[in-house]
Amino acid sequence: MQEQPIDESNLTDCPANATCQYLFTENVDLNPNSFSAPQQGRYRLFWAEAKQAESTMSVYVKAAMEGTKFELTKADVLAERVLLYRSCPTCMMVPFKVVDGYAKGVNMTPEKPADQTKWLLEIKLVIRYEGTSMADENVFIKQYFHPNFVYN
Repeated sequence: MQEQPIDESNLTDCPANATCQYLFTENVDLNPNSFSAPQQGRYRLFWAEAKQAESTMSVYVKAAMEGTKFELTKADVLAERVLLYRSCPTCMMVPFKVVDGYAKGVNMTPEKPADQTKWLLEIKLVIRYEGTSMADENVFIKQYFHPNFVYN
């Protein structure tokens, strides 16, 4: 598959009445028992989070530490290298499964040290609601991600 570059146009907005953050850190992995507590690992972990009054949606991307760009495919999404987490009072009432998607990213400032870089990511996830006739839902994020660590 030919990798398509990411352009800087049409960045997504934070949902209305939400607070968003787009961050990354290095040499970590997600703790399977608590997404909020990453552990030492082998990935550059990106996360987007949108918090509203009673709900939070988080998307996590586990990219290789090497290189200044990456592209994860449907196979990577199904292998849980791209994860979606929702927390809200009714979220568990209708179980969902991520069935397709991709994530790609490029370091927009590769000449800078890691703790001063800015990455542009484009993420698309297709969610299927299990046991219902609900239509598939798409989650799409295209945004700049900033470091959540300090070396210098």
